[in-house]
Amino acid sequence: MILIVVDMVNAPPNWHMDFIQRYGIPTSLIDAKALQNADSLRDFSRAPLLEQHILGVCQKAITNGRPIVGKIDHVIQDARVVASGIAVPDPTSKKTWCVILGEVHSISAMVRGARFDDIDLSIVQLLREGLSAREIGHMIELSPRTVEHRIEKMKARAGTKSIVPLLITRP
Repeated sequence: MILIVVDMVNAPPNWHMDFIQRYGIPTSLIDAKALQNADSLRDFSRAPLLEQHILGVCQKAITNGRPIVGKIDHVIQDARVVASGIAVPDPTSKKTWCVILGEVHSISAMVRGARFDDIDLSIVQLLREGLSAREIGHMIELSPRTVEHRIEKMKARAGTKSIVPLLITRP
């Protein structure tokens, strides 16, 4: 979970960010600590992401005078980040701050655009549900070894060594 207080007294590039709670789950896919070291929005390394998910959301919350709830599905440093959050504006007439509370749902490696047939998509769905290769084979009338072989071929087509990115990505 991330909790940020955005001080909006100055013009937008000079807004100050105070990370009250930082995202702290370790990952080798992105440098989350470095991304959260920015003191002002001007120091933030991902300008388009900044404009869309911090500047835009805080400005909209201030303009509307009410909290904004949203989802993020964005690529940061070659990793796909899926998150949701709420931006709460300053309720006073000064409108000088905005609080952002976000929850990161997943950080996954970007996989190449791979095309899967209906059997592959069925296997991925059943893997998401926690079934073993033997159980999947029984359900879709294939041998467990054929299911394992298809999983290996899907990983190769997607350019990943692990099954996890296949389970997280959308077909």
